Amino acid sequence: MAMKLNCNVLTPERQIYEGQVDFAVVQAYDGEMGFLYNHAPLISELGTGEIRLRSGDSTEYFYVDGGFVEIKNNSLIILAQEAVSKDDLKPELLESKIKEIAALPKPDTFADRLNIDIELKKLKARLKIAKK
Repeated sequence: MAMKLNCNVLTPERQIYEGQVDFAVVQAYDGEMGFLYNHAPLISELGTGEIRLRSGDSTEYFYVDGGFVEIKNNSLIILAQEAVSKDDLKPELLESKIKEIAALPKPDTFADRLNIDIELKKLKARLKIAKK
């Protein structure tokens, strides 16, 4: 009997991934969480960052931003507000966007500065995954 997790990564628009994995790591709102076969049932909120799905010697990477993860009966379901496969991320485009935002003048309001910082954090997380 194979000791694997059935895994699905879903967004409101489409299914990003479906398959069996040996090990999964997701970015929860408060840090990374890892899942193996026979993990205790759990539901958690997702944060912004990386999902790693390992099966055998290969690892697939995804960027995720918000949503929920649930594991129960060796079935891992990742319901993401936004999720993108590493293959769909373009490093040169991401680097260009980061430079463009960094070159903007500093905004006057705290809310605007915070929004720019959040956007830069998301772009840098995507770039990190794209370069793997």
